[in-house]
Amino acid sequence: MANTTRVGIETVFEFIGPDGRPAPVPVELGYRADEPHAVSMTFRMADQATVWLVSRDLLADGLVAATGEGDVRLRPFTARAAILELYSDDEHAVFHVPVGSLQAFLNSSYDVVAPGREGDFLDIDSALRGLFAE
Repeated sequence: MANTTRVGIETVFEFIGPDGRPAPVPVELGYRADEPHAVSMTFRMADQATVWLVSRDLLADGLVAATGEGDVRLRPFTARAAILELYSDDEHAVFHVPVGSLQAFLNSSYDVVAPGREGDFLDIDSALRGLFAE
């Protein structure tokens, strides 16, 4: 079963610099039914694009309460913004995320794969064949 239904939006997050000043960063959020648990976030800064894969559930949960324990953390901040923190081995970035855009994106992803129905869209047999292929 190969389902390639996709949704995406372009939005702007505010990168919060070390001095506390915000700088706009274009971000593309993407969702694919054949990867029902993941959301791709493509950050476009200068001439570089950086992609992070995050849990769709983490994004939804982070709109109502602090969530995430590892490299990606999200928590409510104001009625209009949430705080997204991304950690790598040597960097830590903080963004203000527009709640309305994120919720609209999540709603469109739920139109593709309803919450709790992700297993219906996983092709376990194909994944196992790929793991055990020589």
